[in-house]
Amino acid sequence: MKKLKVVSDTQFKLRPGLSNELSRQDKVFVPNGTEFDLTNSDVVQGGHLKVTLAKPLGPANKTVWYVYKPDVRVYDTNIKLTILSDTLFKQRPVLSNQLSEREKFFVPNGTDYYLQSYLPAEGQHVKVAIANAFLGPENRTVWYAYKPDIRIVGDTITLTVTSDTLFKTSPQLSSKLSNTDKVFVKNSTELELVSHELAQANHVKVELAEPSFNNRSELIWYAYKPDIQIEGNEHENQPKNETPPPKPSGPYIKLPGFRGNFYLSNPIIPGGHFTWGEATHGGSRIPVNRNVVYGIIRIARVMEEVRNRLGGRPITINSWYRDPVTNRRVGGASRSRHLNGDAVDFVSPGIHPYDVYDRLNRWWGSKGGLASATVFTHIDTRGYYARWSYGF
Repeated sequence: MKKLKVVSDTQFKLRPGLSNELSRQDKVFVPNGTEFDLTNSDVVQGGHLKVTLAKPLGPANKTVWYVYKPDVRVYDTNIKLTILSDTLFKQRPVLSNQLSEREKFFVPNGTDYYLQSYLPAEGQHVKVAIANAFLGPENRTVWYAYKPDIRIVGDTITLTVTSDTLFKTSPQLSSKLSNTDKVFVKNSTELELVSHELAQANHVKVELAEPSFNNRSELIWYAYKPDIQIEGNEHENQPKNETPPPKPSGPYIKLPGFRGNFYLSNPIIPGGHFTWGEATHGGSRIPVNRNVVYGIIRIARVMEEVRNRLGGRPITINSWYRDPVTNRRVGGASRSRHLNGDAVDFVSPGIHPYDVYDRLNRWWGSKGGLASATVFTHIDTRGYYARWSYGF
C-alpha cells in the first residue's frame, strides 16, 4: 500500500493552481505530519501531485486532490524495519563512541519504520533510507543501523537518476526519436521499478511500478546506463545459501560450442585460482549454450581481481552457474545473472560479507551488480550499477 505524509503545512486542492487563486470550497488545509492511505498518485503540471485518497477528505468528501509536491512525501509500505533491541542509528558505520551526539540517534526496542531502500555496510551495519520519518536534530532520513539490532521484511527496487537524462521508448540516440518517444527526467529523480535488464546500445530496459511522467501511461522505458543507479532486491530473489560444490563427479566435462575436454580441476583462467568444477558445481550443471561459457570466463577474470583486492585471501564459491531447473529450486530470480554464468556468490573466510561488500562497492561501480546477505556476497557483470541486500 502507498502512503502520503505531509512534511510541511499545505493545501489540498481540487485544481493544480496557486492556492490564493482558489475559492475556500476548492481547497483544504492539511497540517504537517498528517498521513493518508493512497490508491494512486501521478505527477502533473505545476509541480503538483494528483493523489487519490483511500478515504474522502474535506466538506465535499472528495478523494481526488492536487497537492504541491515539495510539501508531501509518498512512500510504499513494502519494506518494514523493526527494532529488536534498543539501539543507536548512526551517520557513519562505526562504533557509537566514535561519534558525536549529533551523529547518532537513540531508537527504542519495538519501534517500526518504513524504508525506501536498504543496503549492506561495513561493520555489520545496514544503510537505511527511512520513508516515513525525519530523525535527529538535523531531520535526516539516511542512517546506519547495526544489523543484529534490527529486522527488515520486504523488498522494493528504486531507480535514482544521477544526471539529467531522457527516458526513451526504444534504445536509440535521442536525436533519432520524436518528442513523443522520449521524456526529460531530472537529476535526483527516484522511481520505483518492477524489473530491469540490460538492453542494447548502452541502455537499461526498466519497467516502472506505475506511470510516473505527465500524461504518459507507459511503464516500459529505456534509460542510458551512465545516468542511473538501481538499488533494491526483486521480490522473488530469495536464494538459499548453497553449499560449496562437491568434489568433481568425473575428470572432465564437454562445453557447448567448444571442442575438447574441460578438466574440472583446471583453472578457468590460465594460472588462476577458480576452476571449472567450482563454476559448474562439480560438473553437475552444464552450461546450456556457449554464451553461458563466455559469462563464466568473464566473471572468472573478475573473481581473480576480487581475490587480489581482498589481500589474496582464499575464496569459497557457494554458487556460480545455475541451470534453469536449479535456479528455480534454490529460489533465484527469474532473470538471475547466475543463469548467464556471469554471477558468483562467495565467502572470504575471516571477512564478514558486509565488509566484503563495502571493500568492493566503489571499485565495482557501474560494472555490474553487487549484493550481500549475512552469509555470502554476490557479484555479477550485468554491465550497469545495481545494488541490493537479501535481507537475511
